[in-house]
Amino acid sequence: MQRRLLCGAAVVVTALALSTGGASASGPAPPGKDAIDLDCEGIGAVTISVPRAEDSNGAGQLVGAKGHGILVTFSLTVTDLSTNTVLDSEFSAVGGGHAHPNQATTTCSAVFSASASEFFGGELPPGVAADDIIEASLSVEVIPKV
Repeated sequence: MQRRLLCGAAVVVTALALSTGGASASGPAPPGKDAIDLDCEGIGAVTISVPRAEDSNGAGQLVGAKGHGILVTFSLTVTDLSTNTVLDSEFSAVGGGHAHPNQATTTCSAVFSASASEFFGGELPPGVAADDIIEASLSVEVIPKV
């Protein structure tokens, strides 16, 4: 669940950051949403607010600025650093990679780390110990909108 939330959040953060031209983000996320920090090419660090929902890849809002973003692609890799094992790898492209061909995009990324018990919350994947360190690496391509 957290893995999918991070993906959706990262996409939204990236899109929002681009739409404001690097406006600085501030303040907490609105109720019912999560704030995610991303590093975007040509912009730097941004914070976005995304819905708390599994499999959510809807638009997100920039925190502390006006704007949102449209997801074009995202990739996520979840690795157990303690055993050097890739637990999951996902890639998604809107329209099979053919959507929005004439729109400017930017790439944003984030890396999240936590203990396996914190990252997965409850049931651990087979072969993963509660104290293993889990890393999720996210990369998203978005179309910024102001």
